[in-house]
Amino acid sequence: MRLGIIADDLTGANDTGVQFALRGARTLVPLDWHDLKSLTRTADVLVLNTNSRAVPARVAAQRARVAAEALRRAGVEAVYKKIDSTFRGNIGPELDAILDVFPSPLAILTPTFPPAGRVVRDGVLLVRGVPVHRTATGRDPVTPVQESHLPTLLGRQTRRPVYALGLAVLRGTATRLDRTLGDWRAAAPGIVLADAVTPRDLDRLARLIVRDGLFGVAAGSAGLALALSEVLPWPRRARRTPPGATAPVLLVVGSPNPTSLEQVAWIEDRGQASVVRAPLGEVVADEKRYRKEMARVVKKARAEMLADRHTVLTLAQQASASGRRPLRPSASKTLSEFLGQAARLLAREVRPGGLLLCGGDIAIAACSALGANGVELQGEVEPGVPWGRLVGGDCADLPAVTKAGGFGDPETFARALQFLRPRSARSR
Repeated sequence: MRLGIIADDLTGANDTGVQFALRGARTLVPLDWHDLKSLTRTADVLVLNTNSRAVPARVAAQRARVAAEALRRAGVEAVYKKIDSTFRGNIGPELDAILDVFPSPLAILTPTFPPAGRVVRDGVLLVRGVPVHRTATGRDPVTPVQESHLPTLLGRQTRRPVYALGLAVLRGTATRLDRTLGDWRAAAPGIVLADAVTPRDLDRLARLIVRDGLFGVAAGSAGLALALSEVLPWPRRARRTPPGATAPVLLVVGSPNPTSLEQVAWIEDRGQASVVRAPLGEVVADEKRYRKEMARVVKKARAEMLADRHTVLTLAQQASASGRRPLRPSASKTLSEFLGQAARLLAREVRPGGLLLCGGDIAIAACSALGANGVELQGEVEPGVPWGRLVGGDCADLPAVTKAGGFGDPETFARALQFLRPRSARSR
């Protein structure tokens, strides 16, 4: 089968698409959707990024519909709607739009991603045991999640019925599960919001989707995608060799998530990378100060990379997230574009050995600034942290690692740097 994935940001597109790449499917993340039909001749999985997590619901729904229609025209048979594992974004409106194009009697959905500690129990989304609205996601400056009971949250977003599938039914007898799904089918087409705590729960859901012919549309994080990749047949294609860069790596980090800030601090404190920070106020002030700050950042980063040091381009975050007002969409876009353009100017002068892009908006801004047509996914550094190679543009074939802001532990960036530029490669 040809599978389409629709994600609302680039890091999410990559960490989900890579689950299929790891099992032999050629997986492409094109930035341009105008000629998808030609790509289906060579790709098993097409991953489209609508870049719609922070836009108004109406705009997000329209982008999701356009993406679904593009996949339908390209001959794609089924769609996996990638959602954020902390349920940020316009999930209900986007799923409604996709289901209008790919009708399905029941669309199974779960954001569960056990490697990152995101699970759903009794309808409540927990992040490492804490209800999501009480975590950093509840204070996200752009898309905060302030309700942890997902049937309630999704019910406010969708025009379709929401059916809650609890663990007792999912893990119970096949007869009880079939009867429950049959009752829901008879009632009205809708969305099945499933509890899932373990990889085995996700495996049950994946087999249910395939066995019952429910894979017109399914939705979830990389967790359910991994389970589906293991039960769907894919051709076995050889993966390319891992990176072995000899030049330093450029890290572009725009996420304000405390996890990402801790990861930057970890490599900075241990002297593994130089960090160049642009103050938020200077970037969003006016054009003159924006240009002045751009020149300063690029000059400083250039000197660090010429001295053979891994370099982080990032923003000087506020000392505390408490009481911080959400960024205006225009300001958030300006910050992403600033980091993307800085990466482009720097790469023109000092070609990096690889890229590490943190934050969905940042990843799309950097790839676009570098003129890339997309990313061909290759594998994972660790769960939730995929890597691939840029397709086209100024840095074609350059290995790139992408990571969502909240993923990983303090040492994730360090492991990614070692993956992109092994210590043995430095002496070549």
